[in-house]
Amino acid sequence: MLRFCFREAGFDATEASTGGAALEILKRTPLDAAVLDLQLPNGQGGAVLEWLRQIGEQASTSPVWIVISALDQDEATKRYGCLGSHFLAKPFDPWQLVAILKELLSARG
Repeated sequence: MLRFCFREAGFDATEASTGGAALEILKRTPLDAAVLDLQLPNGQGGAVLEWLRQIGEQASTSPVWIVISALDQDEATKRYGCLGSHFLAKPFDPWQLVAILKELLSARG
């Protein structure tokens, strides 16, 4: 559903169903933004979040990222630390996510 919404909004979306696949994409493809569900299969959401943090520290223009979680924001922050540009708790409206992403990318220039 998210891929459909992103493409309808004009984004070129790449999808990864596991943390390992997401890390491979992050290593080889420069991204403007990432949407991360912390509850990835194999419990790898935290590893992807750490990689996004490292990209942010090393790159002059790091991708903005939005974290999605079944946890509330306080609990997710306690478990994972800084959650990035924006946080959405499940369930959420996918079009709200599209609007947030557009706003974040627009503000970045």
